[in-house]
Amino acid sequence: MSKEAMSSPADLARIANILICPKCSAQVKIQPDLILCAGCGAKYPIHEGIPFLARMGTANTWDGTTKDETNSKEYQEQYHEIEKAAEYNIEYKEIFLKRMSTAREYMLLRRLLKSQGRSGMLLELPCGGGRLSPQLAPFTNLLVEADIAEGQVLYGKKNVTSETPRIWMTASAFHIPFKDDSFDGTVCIRLCHHLPTANERERLIKELFRVSKRFVIMTFFDYHSLKNLLRRMRQPFDHKPPKMTMTVDEVRKQASENGAELVECPSLMSLSSGHRYALMVKNKP
Repeated sequence: MSKEAMSSPADLARIANILICPKCSAQVKIQPDLILCAGCGAKYPIHEGIPFLARMGTANTWDGTTKDETNSKEYQEQYHEIEKAAEYNIEYKEIFLKRMSTAREYMLLRRLLKSQGRSGMLLELPCGGGRLSPQLAPFTNLLVEADIAEGQVLYGKKNVTSETPRIWMTASAFHIPFKDDSFDGTVCIRLCHHLPTANERERLIKELFRVSKRFVIMTFFDYHSLKNLLRRMRQPFDHKPPKMTMTVDEVRKQASENGAELVECPSLMSLSSGHRYALMVKNKP
Protein backbone atom coordinates (compact mmCIF):
# COMPACT_ATOMS: atom_id res chain seq x y z
CA MET A 1 0.00 0.00 0.00
CA SER A 2 1.36 3.42 -0.88
CA LYS A 3 1.86 5.83 1.95
CA GLU A 4 -0.60 8.20 0.27
CA ALA A 5 -3.42 5.73 0.93
CA MET A 6 -3.16 6.31 4.67
CA SER A 7 -5.04 9.14 6.37
CA SER A 8 -2.62 10.76 8.82
CA PRO A 9 -3.10 13.77 11.11
CA ALA A 10 -1.17 15.79 8.52
CA ASP A 11 -3.63 14.69 5.82
CA LEU A 12 -6.63 15.61 7.96
CA ALA A 13 -5.08 19.00 8.61
CA ARG A 14 -5.50 19.70 4.87
CA ILE A 15 -9.28 19.67 5.30
CA ALA A 16 -9.50 21.14 8.81
CA ASN A 17 -10.75 24.52 7.57
CA ILE A 18 -13.62 23.04 5.52
CA LEU A 19 -14.77 20.27 7.84
CA ILE A 20 -18.03 20.82 9.75
CA CYS A 21 -20.24 18.89 12.15
CA PRO A 22 -22.82 16.76 10.29
CA LYS A 23 -25.37 17.46 13.04
CA CYS A 24 -25.20 21.22 13.56
CA SER A 25 -22.85 22.41 10.76
CA ALA A 26 -20.54 24.16 13.23
CA GLN A 27 -16.76 24.22 12.90
CA VAL A 28 -14.94 21.20 14.33
CA LYS A 29 -11.51 20.65 15.88
CA ILE A 30 -9.38 17.69 14.85
CA GLN A 31 -7.69 15.99 17.80
CA PRO A 32 -5.38 12.95 17.74
CA ASP A 33 -8.12 10.37 18.28
CA LEU A 34 -11.37 12.25 17.70
CA ILE A 35 -13.07 15.19 16.04
CA LEU A 36 -14.84 17.57 18.41
CA CYS A 37 -17.68 19.91 17.38
CA ALA A 38 -17.27 23.44 18.71
CA GLY A 39 -21.02 23.99 18.47
CA CYS A 40 -23.03 21.07 19.82
CA GLY A 41 -20.11 19.25 21.46
CA ALA A 42 -20.57 16.07 19.42
CA LYS A 43 -17.56 13.75 19.33
CA TYR A 44 -16.58 11.69 16.29
CA PRO A 45 -13.93 8.99 16.75
CA ILE A 46 -10.93 8.54 14.48
CA HIS A 47 -10.08 4.85 13.95
CA GLU A 48 -7.11 3.68 11.89
CA GLY A 49 -6.82 7.19 10.50
CA ILE A 50 -10.48 7.22 9.46
CA PRO A 51 -12.82 9.90 10.91
CA PHE A 52 -16.25 8.39 11.58
CA LEU A 53 -18.53 11.27 10.62
CA ALA A 54 -21.56 9.44 9.21
CA ARG A 55 -24.89 10.70 10.51
CA MET A 56 -27.44 7.95 10.00
CA GLY A 57 -31.05 8.67 9.14
CA THR A 58 -33.25 10.05 6.41
CA ALA A 59 -35.95 12.76 6.04
CA ASN A 60 -36.57 13.16 9.76
CA THR A 61 -32.91 14.14 10.27
CA TRP A 62 -33.05 17.15 7.98
CA ASP A 63 -36.59 18.56 7.97
CA GLY A 64 -38.52 16.69 10.62
CA THR A 65 -41.27 15.66 8.22
CA THR A 66 -42.00 12.61 6.11
CA LYS A 67 -45.22 11.55 4.43
CA ASP A 68 -44.65 7.83 4.91
CA GLU A 69 -42.21 5.35 6.36
CA THR A 70 -40.57 4.51 3.03
CA ASN A 71 -36.90 5.49 3.16
CA SER A 72 -33.35 4.25 2.62
CA LYS A 73 -32.60 3.43 6.26
CA GLU A 74 -32.23 -0.30 5.56
CA TYR A 75 -29.83 0.38 2.69
CA GLN A 76 -27.72 2.64 4.92
CA GLU A 77 -27.14 -0.27 7.29
CA GLN A 78 -25.56 -2.55 4.67
CA TYR A 79 -21.82 -3.21 4.42
CA HIS A 80 -20.84 -1.97 7.87
CA GLU A 81 -18.95 -5.24 8.30
CA ILE A 82 -15.74 -5.45 6.28
CA GLU A 83 -16.49 -9.06 5.28
CA LYS A 84 -19.72 -8.04 3.52
CA ALA A 85 -17.96 -5.11 1.89
CA ALA A 86 -15.26 -7.47 0.63
CA GLU A 87 -17.87 -9.78 -0.91
CA TYR A 88 -19.45 -6.84 -2.73
CA ASN A 89 -16.17 -5.59 -4.15
CA ILE A 90 -14.88 -9.02 -5.15
CA GLU A 91 -18.03 -9.58 -7.23
CA TYR A 92 -17.03 -6.64 -9.43
CA LYS A 93 -13.71 -8.34 -10.10
CA GLU A 94 -14.98 -11.87 -10.71
CA ILE A 95 -18.39 -11.61 -12.42
CA PHE A 96 -18.06 -11.06 -16.17
CA LEU A 97 -20.95 -8.62 -16.65
CA LYS A 98 -19.81 -6.54 -13.67
CA ARG A 99 -16.28 -6.42 -15.09
CA MET A 100 -17.74 -5.23 -18.40
CA SER A 101 -19.80 -2.49 -16.76
CA THR A 102 -16.82 -1.40 -14.67
CA ALA A 103 -14.68 -1.03 -17.81
CA ARG A 104 -17.40 1.14 -19.35
CA GLU A 105 -17.62 3.19 -16.14
CA TYR A 106 -13.87 3.74 -16.21
CA MET A 107 -14.13 5.15 -19.72
CA LEU A 108 -17.08 7.41 -18.90
CA LEU A 109 -15.51 8.75 -15.73
CA ARG A 110 -12.22 9.57 -17.43
CA ARG A 111 -13.99 11.38 -20.25
CA LEU A 112 -16.32 13.39 -18.04
CA LEU A 113 -13.60 14.33 -15.56
CA LYS A 114 -11.21 15.32 -18.35
CA SER A 115 -13.85 17.69 -19.73
CA GLN A 116 -13.78 19.62 -16.43
CA GLY A 117 -10.02 20.01 -16.14
CA ARG A 118 -7.88 19.27 -13.12
CA SER A 119 -9.36 19.77 -9.66
CA GLY A 120 -7.70 20.88 -6.47
CA MET A 121 -9.97 18.58 -4.45
CA LEU A 122 -12.57 15.98 -5.40
CA LEU A 123 -15.08 14.21 -3.19
CA GLU A 124 -16.25 10.69 -3.98
CA LEU A 125 -19.38 9.78 -2.03
CA PRO A 126 -20.16 6.95 -1.80
CA CYS A 127 -16.69 5.61 -2.49
CA GLY A 128 -17.58 1.99 -1.71
CA GLY A 129 -14.42 -0.07 -1.51
CA GLY A 130 -12.55 2.23 -3.87
CA ARG A 131 -13.57 0.41 -7.07
CA LEU A 132 -13.66 3.60 -9.14
CA SER A 133 -11.23 5.83 -7.25
CA PRO A 134 -8.18 4.97 -9.44
CA GLN A 135 -10.03 6.71 -12.29
CA LEU A 136 -10.65 9.83 -10.19
CA ALA A 137 -7.20 10.17 -8.62
CA PRO A 138 -5.31 11.37 -11.74
CA PHE A 139 -7.67 14.35 -12.09
CA THR A 140 -7.17 15.88 -8.65
CA ASN A 141 -4.53 16.94 -6.15
CA LEU A 142 -6.47 15.49 -3.22
CA LEU A 143 -9.23 12.88 -3.25
CA VAL A 144 -11.61 12.57 -0.29
CA GLU A 145 -13.16 9.10 -0.16
CA ALA A 146 -16.35 8.87 1.90
CA ASP A 147 -19.04 6.25 2.43
CA ILE A 148 -21.73 5.70 5.04
CA ALA A 149 -20.58 2.08 5.51
CA GLU A 150 -17.59 1.52 7.75
CA GLY A 151 -16.80 -1.80 6.08
CA GLN A 152 -16.52 -0.24 2.64
CA VAL A 153 -14.13 2.47 3.82
CA LEU A 154 -11.97 0.02 5.78
CA TYR A 155 -11.83 -2.32 2.78
CA GLY A 156 -10.91 0.45 0.35
CA LYS A 157 -8.25 1.93 2.60
CA LYS A 158 -6.55 -1.46 2.95
CA ASN A 159 -6.83 -2.63 -0.64
CA VAL A 160 -6.73 0.34 -3.04
CA THR A 161 -3.47 2.19 -3.71
CA SER A 162 -2.83 5.53 -5.37
CA GLU A 163 -0.07 8.09 -5.81
CA THR A 164 -2.63 10.84 -5.29
CA PRO A 165 -3.08 11.85 -1.63
CA ARG A 166 -6.38 10.59 -0.26
CA ILE A 167 -8.40 10.96 2.91
CA TRP A 168 -10.88 8.25 3.91
CA MET A 169 -13.89 8.84 6.16
CA THR A 170 -17.43 7.72 6.85
CA ALA A 171 -20.13 10.23 5.93
CA SER A 172 -23.75 10.33 4.85
CA ALA A 173 -24.61 11.91 1.50
CA PHE A 174 -27.63 13.45 3.24
CA HIS A 175 -25.35 15.23 5.74
CA ILE A 176 -22.03 15.86 4.03
CA PRO A 177 -19.64 17.18 6.74
CA PHE A 178 -18.09 19.95 4.65
CA LYS A 179 -18.71 23.64 4.13
CA ASP A 180 -20.39 25.00 1.02
CA ASP A 181 -18.21 24.95 -2.12
CA SER A 182 -15.48 22.89 -0.45
CA PHE A 183 -14.68 20.80 -3.54
CA ASP A 184 -14.20 21.53 -7.21
CA GLY A 185 -16.45 18.56 -7.93
CA THR A 186 -18.29 15.65 -6.33
CA VAL A 187 -18.72 12.18 -7.79
CA CYS A 188 -21.70 10.09 -6.64
CA ILE A 189 -21.94 6.69 -8.33
CA ARG A 190 -24.65 4.04 -7.78
CA LEU A 191 -26.41 5.68 -4.86
CA CYS A 192 -29.40 7.53 -6.33
CA HIS A 193 -31.13 4.34 -7.50
CA HIS A 194 -31.14 3.03 -3.92
CA LEU A 195 -33.22 5.98 -2.67
CA PRO A 196 -36.94 5.13 -2.81
CA THR A 197 -38.45 8.61 -2.47
CA ALA A 198 -38.23 11.85 -4.43
CA ASN A 199 -37.59 13.61 -1.11
CA GLU A 200 -34.39 11.63 -0.56
CA ARG A 201 -33.21 12.02 -4.15
CA GLU A 202 -33.74 15.78 -4.03
CA ARG A 203 -31.88 15.98 -0.72
CA LEU A 204 -28.99 14.00 -2.18
CA ILE A 205 -28.63 16.24 -5.23
CA LYS A 206 -28.95 19.40 -3.13
CA GLU A 207 -26.15 18.26 -0.82
CA LEU A 208 -23.88 17.26 -3.71
CA PHE A 209 -24.25 20.73 -5.22
CA ARG A 210 -23.89 22.47 -1.87
CA VAL A 211 -20.33 21.22 -1.38
CA SER A 212 -19.31 21.51 -5.05
CA LYS A 213 -17.92 24.67 -6.61
CA ARG A 214 -17.96 23.59 -10.25
CA PHE A 215 -19.59 20.26 -11.10
CA VAL A 216 -21.33 17.08 -9.98
CA ILE A 217 -21.12 13.66 -11.64
CA MET A 218 -23.94 11.36 -10.56
CA THR A 219 -25.54 8.15 -11.76
CA PHE A 220 -29.26 7.36 -11.80
CA PHE A 221 -31.48 4.58 -13.13
CA ASP A 222 -33.33 5.88 -16.19
CA TYR A 223 -37.10 5.36 -16.11
CA HIS A 224 -37.22 5.28 -19.92
CA SER A 225 -34.36 2.80 -20.34
CA LEU A 226 -34.93 -0.50 -22.14
CA LYS A 227 -33.93 -2.33 -18.97
CA ASN A 228 -36.66 -0.62 -16.97
CA LEU A 229 -39.23 -0.99 -19.75
CA LEU A 230 -38.72 -4.76 -19.79
CA ARG A 231 -38.91 -4.90 -16.01
CA ARG A 232 -42.22 -3.02 -16.03
CA MET A 233 -43.58 -5.37 -18.70
CA ARG A 234 -42.67 -8.43 -16.60
CA GLN A 235 -43.92 -7.00 -13.32
CA PRO A 236 -47.51 -8.35 -13.57
CA PHE A 237 -46.04 -11.84 -13.86
CA ASP A 238 -42.95 -11.90 -11.64
CA HIS A 239 -44.25 -9.30 -9.14
CA LYS A 240 -40.81 -7.77 -8.63
CA PRO A 241 -40.89 -4.30 -7.05
CA PRO A 242 -40.37 -1.37 -9.42
CA LYS A 243 -36.93 0.12 -9.84
CA MET A 244 -36.15 3.42 -8.10
CA THR A 245 -35.80 5.63 -11.15
CA MET A 246 -35.55 9.17 -12.45
CA THR A 247 -36.08 10.56 -15.93
CA VAL A 248 -33.50 12.67 -17.76
CA ASP A 249 -35.92 15.60 -17.56
CA GLU A 250 -36.19 15.20 -13.79
CA VAL A 251 -32.40 15.23 -13.44
CA ARG A 252 -32.20 18.30 -15.68
CA LYS A 253 -34.82 20.03 -13.52
CA GLN A 254 -32.91 19.20 -10.32
CA ALA A 255 -29.72 20.55 -11.85
CA SER A 256 -31.48 23.78 -12.83
CA GLU A 257 -32.97 24.22 -9.36
CA ASN A 258 -29.44 23.99 -7.94
CA GLY A 259 -28.00 26.55 -10.33
CA ALA A 260 -26.49 24.10 -12.78
CA GLU A 261 -26.90 22.67 -16.27
CA LEU A 262 -27.12 19.03 -17.30
CA VAL A 263 -24.29 18.93 -19.85
CA GLU A 264 -24.06 15.20 -20.62
CA CYS A 265 -26.14 12.15 -19.76
CA PRO A 266 -24.62 9.04 -21.39
CA SER A 267 -25.99 5.54 -20.79
CA LEU A 268 -23.76 3.07 -19.03
CA MET A 269 -24.88 0.27 -21.39
CA SER A 270 -28.03 1.02 -23.35
CA LEU A 271 -29.10 -2.63 -23.78
CA SER A 272 -27.96 -4.34 -20.60
CA SER A 273 -28.13 -1.53 -18.04
CA GLY A 274 -30.56 1.21 -17.08
CA HIS A 275 -27.92 3.39 -15.43
CA ARG A 276 -26.97 6.78 -16.81
CA TYR A 277 -24.12 9.10 -15.89
CA ALA A 278 -25.10 12.74 -15.44
CA LEU A 279 -22.52 15.52 -15.68
CA MET A 280 -24.03 18.67 -14.17
CA VAL A 281 -22.00 21.88 -14.30
CA LYS A 282 -22.75 24.89 -12.14
CA ASN A 283 -23.59 28.11 -13.91
CA LYS A 284 -20.93 30.81 -13.65
CA PRO A 285 -21.89 33.74 -11.39
